[in-house]
Amino acid sequence: MVKARISSIQLFLLFIGFLYGSTVIVNSALGAKNDAWLAILLGGTVGGLLVGVYVSVAYLNPSKTLVEILKERLGNVMGNIISIMYVWYFIHLAALVFRNFGEFIIVVTYQETPISIVIAIFAAIMVYAVNSGVEVIGRLSELFVPVLPFTVLIICMAVITTHDFTAFSPILENGIKPVLKAAFSFITFPFGESVAFLMLFPHLNKKENLKKIAVLSIISMIALSLLLFFRDIIVLGSEVIYQATFVPHLTELLFPGISVEQLVDINLLIGGEVKVSICIYAAVRALSQVAGIDDYRNLTTAITTFCVVLSLWIYENVLEMLNWAEKVWPYYSIFFQIIVPLLLLFLSFIKKNKSSKSTSSNAISSS
Repeated sequence: MVKARISSIQLFLLFIGFLYGSTVIVNSALGAKNDAWLAILLGGTVGGLLVGVYVSVAYLNPSKTLVEILKERLGNVMGNIISIMYVWYFIHLAALVFRNFGEFIIVVTYQETPISIVIAIFAAIMVYAVNSGVEVIGRLSELFVPVLPFTVLIICMAVITTHDFTAFSPILENGIKPVLKAAFSFITFPFGESVAFLMLFPHLNKKENLKKIAVLSIISMIALSLLLFFRDIIVLGSEVIYQATFVPHLTELLFPGISVEQLVDINLLIGGEVKVSICIYAAVRALSQVAGIDDYRNLTTAITTFCVVLSLWIYENVLEMLNWAEKVWPYYSIFFQIIVPLLLLFLSFIKKNKSSKSTSSNAISSS
């Protein structure tokens, strides 16, 4: 498992699936209403810089996971403490995504099915995927993730006749403050959440492609988010989007002639499965490294079960879920997504400079 390798295209598709994840269900940029496109551009740009921090940390600490970097830079005691905090963060994130998709399925498609059954079935698939290893997750991404943009394009073309191209004007009607607030939320959700990839980067077979993969993933996600926003706003209008619980469902209802509800469900579940599988893998791999367990698969079932229980307990209803995503999550995530990675980047640069000076001094002395 430690020697498992994924290709550049697989990592790119995993990035896209992860960032797409539950963003379609809970899009934090929509807090800016008809100016959400500005929030997407601003938040996506800064979010891309944040992903660049993660990539730089990985480059400065080649072939090391987040846990190994924390131990090396902060010492075993503090490194293990913060690693345990990250285990909780990954578990919490997986539970939130479980609940996002569970709520969507029972509200939109299977109203009579208990949410616990939906999430449990979803979780069983995750246990199989994570236990199969990173290589299998990567191959599954090659098979399923390309479906995401394909489905989005089909629905966009189908509903283009129902439109109002003035729906996103006037620009900055409510000032810049809502845009900045929504952009900050969009930075932390979904871009900041990709800190989990610090547990996957060591598996990339061609490390020199990491920067290119990250850039292409960020650009693709921003473009896809803008496409989804403009599709929904010209069809539904800004007020409907802002007040709706699940925007994709409303857009799907306008599909002429046939129902594509199941297609939308599959589209969303693909992104959700990618995101949850990466979160659970990051959690079990991090915990196994902290506890000194050789095979992380011994922890997968227990961690996934805990995620399911937490997902059922964490919210009272779907409105509380949406409120948490918009008002609490961005601030809750700052420590994990921004503070610690920036600290690691700073310490890694210092270590690199000291090593470079030491090497130069030795070379001068020997000559």
